Amino acid sequence: MIVEGNKLAEEILEDLKEKRKNFGDLKIAAFLIGEDKEKESFLKVKQKFAEKLNIDFRIYKIPENLTKKKIRKYIHQVIKSKTIQGGIVQLPLPEKFPVQYLLNSIPPKKDIDCLSSGLLGKYYTDTYVIRPPAVEVVDFLKKRFFLNFEGKKVLIVGYGRLIGKPLVHYFANNKSTIIIANPHTNLNEFLKEADIIVSGVGKANLINDCKENAILIDFGYYFEEKNIYGDINFEKLKNKASLITPTPGGTGPILVAKLFENFFKLLESKKVI
Repeated sequence: MIVEGNKLAEEILEDLKEKRKNFGDLKIAAFLIGEDKEKESFLKVKQKFAEKLNIDFRIYKIPENLTKKKIRKYIHQVIKSKTIQGGIVQLPLPEKFPVQYLLNSIPPKKDIDCLSSGLLGKYYTDTYVIRPPAVEVVDFLKKRFFLNFEGKKVLIVGYGRLIGKPLVHYFANNKSTIIIANPHTNLNEFLKEADIIVSGVGKANLINDCKENAILIDFGYYFEEKNIYGDINFEKLKNKASLITPTPGGTGPILVAKLFENFFKLLESKKVI
């Protein structure tokens, strides 16, 4: 089974169009810190999706030479506007900046990426209104393709804040056995053990083997000239896996759709966030 992310994202979009009818003007502020064509291209994809929902998705470019305090103050001044209902800070940030400090510039009620300390705390204590988009993608695939994670061995490659960390919690709640691979891990020891492999490190064709009929979910992106590669060697493993997500066109479109689903969940939420 090859996951057709674009097709599935369109299905989610149609549901969101129905929700959209319940609201007037909507605006999302996206903050890009420093010059980065790859990160800007990701934001443009989100912007195009927003256009289909008649949502004003505004990209605010912030010079990298500003101090962390000035950046946080600027984000706060923009995001506090009542005309803006959602906000994101595009990751990764330039290394010199404290990441969580700047992510917390987005107030929880407008944090559609679920990256502020407030919303992450709710997610990790299972009292969430929304969950990180990567979690929603995996849960969507689980329900759509009737996957069973209980008792399965899951290899999570990378322990970043967007993919690895939230998915460890998710799979733990699904009663999976979890192996977390870091840069010092010998992957070959675990690739043929895992029933499910999830990767999000951005290293082209890092994963070249798997167990027969494994589930392979790839969140990684690696740009080389005009080509985009995933962490998982799709061509090599597509006939060995029972389910595999290609890159591009796999998890990416669904991830964007789930980001906007989070937006509407926050708009509809009556809970105090």
